[in-house]
Amino acid sequence: MLAEHFAGPRKRIDLLKYTLIFLALTLLSLPFIFPLIWMISTALKTPEQVYAFPPVWIPQPAVFENFIKGWTAAPFTRFLGNTLITTVIPMLGDVFVSAMVAFSFSRVRWPGRDKVFGLCLATMLLPGIATLIPVFLEFRALGWVNTFLPLIMPSMFGNAFYVFILRQFMLNLPPDLEEAAKVDGASILQIFFRVILPLTGPALATVAIFSFLAHWNDFLGPVIYLHSPELKTLSVGLATFESELTGTGGAYSLVSSRLHLLMAVAFLINLPCIVLFVMFQKYFVRDVITSGLKL
Repeated sequence: MLAEHFAGPRKRIDLLKYTLIFLALTLLSLPFIFPLIWMISTALKTPEQVYAFPPVWIPQPAVFENFIKGWTAAPFTRFLGNTLITTVIPMLGDVFVSAMVAFSFSRVRWPGRDKVFGLCLATMLLPGIATLIPVFLEFRALGWVNTFLPLIMPSMFGNAFYVFILRQFMLNLPPDLEEAAKVDGASILQIFFRVILPLTGPALATVAIFSFLAHWNDFLGPVIYLHSPELKTLSVGLATFESELTGTGGAYSLVSSRLHLLMAVAFLINLPCIVLFVMFQKYFVRDVITSGLKL
């Protein structure tokens, strides 16, 4: 059917154009795909193949036991539980609270709304590193250091970037939906939960992806606030695991030739992010573009 679609002279030109575009995009994607391919290849190698020259691209044989050995070489199961706590709960907070704030900025009229929204966006100009010390002192005064609370509670107050994405999406929804709900006697909260929120699913999925990736891969926060070994997250545990592999010592000391185990664990840690993005990439791409159309 594809050949019939591009049967005419004009359509042959289109076929050539689309082929060239596809090849160009494939070539441009290689620098981004190459590290992932090399990580998977190294994770399946034997220790002798890791440092072989010329490099071995297809391991023979493929050692799938490396994933089990690497994961059990340190308490990564405990680190996984800690990471789920510091990822899922903040993600839910980011999505729900940001949606409520975005609803207020987009569908509810109140004095000074646009000025407050501009002030909310202005907070994005301040880098997080600039407030790192004051925020740490505040959490220390509250007695939250060495607990999960500093990694969870900030998400319960929303995020300016997520508010922006959701607000722009909500602005594109027809106002007739609210008017019909008001005629039926619906309150503001009922309109939010029963009308607006169900229609904002694609934007909520986009925000959930952003939030999940940010918290899952967070390294600075756990390093600063979590001091006990049993509270480590996967990102911190992987960094510790890497230092032990390179000979700096530790409770789970391994010889430096076991780089294949490090790559195996790194792939397992990144696997949820890859799966999540592949499953929801259409929302991710579409809503990031759509968010800037109506200001």
